[in-house]
Amino acid sequence: MDQQKLQLFLDLTETLNYTETAERNYMTQGNVSKKISALEKELQVPLFDRSNRQIQLTEEGRLLLPDIKRIVRAYQVLTDSLSEYREKKERVLTIHTIPTMPNYRGFDLLTKFLKQHPEIHLNLKESEAMALGNFEIEKNRVYFFRSLSEQTEKNSIITEKDRFVAVLPKRHPLAKNAVIALSDLADENFLILGLAESPYYSVEELCREAGFEPKITYQGTRIDLILRMIEEGLGVSLIMEKSLGNSLSDQLVTREIEPTNESFLNFYLSEDADAPAPKEFFQFLQSEYSNME
Repeated sequence: MDQQKLQLFLDLTETLNYTETAERNYMTQGNVSKKISALEKELQVPLFDRSNRQIQLTEEGRLLLPDIKRIVRAYQVLTDSLSEYREKKERVLTIHTIPTMPNYRGFDLLTKFLKQHPEIHLNLKESEAMALGNFEIEKNRVYFFRSLSEQTEKNSIITEKDRFVAVLPKRHPLAKNAVIALSDLADENFLILGLAESPYYSVEELCREAGFEPKITYQGTRIDLILRMIEEGLGVSLIMEKSLGNSLSDQLVTREIEPTNESFLNFYLSEDADAPAPKEFFQFLQSEYSNME
């Protein structure tokens, strides 16, 4: 039985709207209607009553709903098991990481490992949610993330530290200072790197410690856009220094701030991992590990 048809059926029981179900599944409304009709023909029963403006489940649809949910769940378990098996067999290394990983020592360690193990395939998944360890642990996934405190878990390896710096236009009056008191930025507009629903690396808390509430006029996940906005004089930013890499133009400067805040860059792997690739990678990290920079 076509699992897509079953999943569309379950989706439609939630929305009771062909257009919304089509948008959720990146399909046309006509394709959704065709697949539901095909499922009804296959099962030889009507699943939805379309006689009114808003569709409703038929009696037969309500009867079959629990069984179809069970089938879809069972199929998902089956595909997850097969996926896990293929990962073990095909030696795939999946790493969930912050987008700025290439600017850190962790990326150098990863590339060195891959050169030593050309048989291992890399699956790199970037997410800003990794910025402060905001993720759910999966057994055979490696995580490269930033934390504001030192991680002490057995399967966590700290590769280096980073710190906040101020990013300013070169023409800014404070750009002549080697070190800037954070309180001197109290009247500035702040352009913040991070997810819209949460403060980035405690920028707000850091400013409050310096005695003021920052006026945040923009918050987004694209560091290149924020740097361009700073160039245009739309504000200043506090950004972890190493995350900038070589992206700073000659129109911008970074300056130390007081007070600042440090962060730690970490690799993490669940202790119950049993796939060869992530285990080999962590053994490699442990052998390469040295004192933080």
